[in-house]
Amino acid sequence: MSRLLGTLVASLELIKEVAGSPCNITNPGMVYLSGMIRRIAILMAMGFMGWSASVSAQTEAEFQAEYAKRITMEMINGVYIPMDLEDAFSELNRLSDPKGIAEFKSSPEDSIRRKLHFGLGKWMIVNWGLEDGSRISHYLKQKGITLPDDMADYIILMWHRNLNGIPLKQDEEIANIQKRMAEDQKKRDEDKKVITIEKKPHKE
Repeated sequence: MSRLLGTLVASLELIKEVAGSPCNITNPGMVYLSGMIRRIAILMAMGFMGWSASVSAQTEAEFQAEYAKRITMEMINGVYIPMDLEDAFSELNRLSDPKGIAEFKSSPEDSIRRKLHFGLGKWMIVNWGLEDGSRISHYLKQKGITLPDDMADYIILMWHRNLNGIPLKQDEEIANIQKRMAEDQKKRDEDKKVITIEKKPHKE
């Protein structure tokens, strides 16, 4: 038991070190590793304290109560949660090394989301609570962005524009996201349509 507790404590300490250290944001492996370390340690903590069953049995009311609490929290699992887009820019600048920022800034806009989605994007989804609810996810939902992947891609794009000193065009980008979501929903609805085949009498 004491050995397990020691491993858990060491893992949580490693989380704090990784989460608070600058990393090269243009290297997806670096931020992916950070996210994986956090996930593994959280799972260890849940297993150690016997929380897995209670989480899986969480009711809708309990989820909403937890969500309402999370969207007011400045820190979640030891990680600072930005309150808005400007705060997110400041935090990303703080957590990223100068070389990484320079490489990110000089990258073409049309490729940055694809390039960083599974690295920096997934890091934000996990560490900034974009899926389970947080200050920054609630802020983005109020703007009309509801999916965690879209939230992460939106932050990446806005940060890139901010670093390059060009207009963010937030409303235009949000409209693009919502248009794509509507088109995706329409396609899903069309795929659900039941095709009725008329049965013809069997000829003897």
